[in-house]
Amino acid sequence: MRPIRLLVGFGPGGATDITFRKLGELASKQLGQPIIIENKPGAGATLAPSTMAKTDSPDGYTIAAATAGLLRYPYMQKVDWNPIRDFTWIAGLGGYTFVLAVNADSPFKTVGDLVAYAKANPGGLTIATAGAGTTMHLLAEALAAMAGVEITHVGYRSSSEAGTAVLGGHAMATVDAVGTILPYTEPGKMRMLLSFDPQPVDWLAGVPTAKSLGYDLVYPAPYGLVGPKNMPPEIVGKLYRAFKAAADSDEYRKLLETLRQTAWTRAPGEYEQWAREFYVSERSLVESAKLLRQP
Repeated sequence: MRPIRLLVGFGPGGATDITFRKLGELASKQLGQPIIIENKPGAGATLAPSTMAKTDSPDGYTIAAATAGLLRYPYMQKVDWNPIRDFTWIAGLGGYTFVLAVNADSPFKTVGDLVAYAKANPGGLTIATAGAGTTMHLLAEALAAMAGVEITHVGYRSSSEAGTAVLGGHAMATVDAVGTILPYTEPGKMRMLLSFDPQPVDWLAGVPTAKSLGYDLVYPAPYGLVGPKNMPPEIVGKLYRAFKAAADSDEYRKLLETLRQTAWTRAPGEYEQWAREFYVSERSLVESAKLLRQP
């Protein structure tokens, strides 16, 4: 039985790569066939799924990780694919918590310090992320717009590159999934200034939410699995059952806890319905971040 290719739109080492490698490993045991992870970063993490949608057959042997960017990027850039019509929505699998962080040696102790600097130095505040058009980029721009400041976004090919840039002093801050930031904060190399969660959480003691600071910016970001359009229902069902078993396993739940992600499983029909609704709602956030493309 030939391997299944699972395309991931981020470079190696970040939370999304770690997450889908574990899901692929666990689901392969359910399916009895190997699942090979292929990293294909680019285009706001949409290069992997959009390439699959245009070039691969719906036979279940090529699938892709889907993050919120898939339902946002068409508002930011002209694309030759549709985020709903050109995909089969297979399974919702989990969700991220995103944070804003700085180097531990940074003079910015609070978000107020960072905003004050940005106001005094328009465009001088550099924020690194895993790429233009990603959720991290959107949150950085949306926060800046709500604070009434200009920033300079620096996009890299992966979260690990963005983190390295902050550690090396090449960028002043980063926005990323908390699971990517924790390996830097736990040994005291970075400091988290803010989270985009709806409510403060115990394990982020002392880290305020954007909402608590007066910014109307709450962003839970589910992720899941998609395939090319018109996948046969029996193939969709087989993949869904294998990945749901993986997501429900104790081993995966432990990884979610380690990465501080949330459990969020959705069956194919539920996942597609969520995608349709989220696609509509994303436009307003892209507009608030001043990233809406011109016709």
